[in-house]
Amino acid sequence: MRGVAALLASAAVWVLVTGHMPTWQPRWRLSFKVVAGGIAAGAGAALATYGLLGSVMPAAAIGVLAASIPATVVAGKDRSALQARLELWPDVLAYMRANVGAGLTLPDSASDALKRVGGELSRFEDEIRRHVMFGEGFSAALLTMREELDDPVTDRIVATLAVAERSGGHRVGDVLKSLQQSVADDLRLRSAHEAALTEQRWTAGVALMAPWALLMLSVATNPTASAAYDSLEGALVISIGLVATVAGWFLARRSARLSEPPRLFR
Repeated sequence: MRGVAALLASAAVWVLVTGHMPTWQPRWRLSFKVVAGGIAAGAGAALATYGLLGSVMPAAAIGVLAASIPATVVAGKDRSALQARLELWPDVLAYMRANVGAGLTLPDSASDALKRVGGELSRFEDEIRRHVMFGEGFSAALLTMREELDDPVTDRIVATLAVAERSGGHRVGDVLKSLQQSVADDLRLRSAHEAALTEQRWTAGVALMAPWALLMLSVATNPTASAAYDSLEGALVISIGLVATVAGWFLARRSARLSEPPRLFR
């Protein structure tokens, strides 16, 4: 009960300080593969734990914790893919600046830069050429890019390129140079902060999993503990511990996460 009261008090303080209810948006794709993988991982871990310990409630709790592994893996892959894509933008802008200095138009500079850099962004080369060829214009191509990539860095780049394309003139190169430096500096800073927070995330994960490792060791070496945890009181203790672990995991991830830049088009 004290843990529940502490969580409720924390939520009340959050509302008083921020002025809105706490929200959480998952950073993983809720797909059939993620759900099926979670069910399989949870069931497999629960069966393996039950076979090892012979106790129902600890096995069920371990199964619930293991069910989150596929979603965590997918979130990590998405985060890595996003970071790899964002790191392409400084090179794209550098090539665009060189192309504009050589006399190419901004759309031609963009399509050539995307082709030369390669990676995930290279697929938008054909989008730009198609929009320009059929009269929809560079702005329409930028809009398509923004909608498909859907991240704050792309928002900023698209907004700047759209203004530069409408304004034109000899200052387009200076705009591209400033944008390149700004994006590169922002990515370097966030990468350094992300690396510094990695140790904090691992420490939080070990701290949250340590009680469950001790629980498994206690049940495996003490038959009396196995019977105690399968009782009603033991089930209540494990349930409270499971809720506290999940809440602590989300709070630790939240505290070790960098704030997202504001979205320009939302």
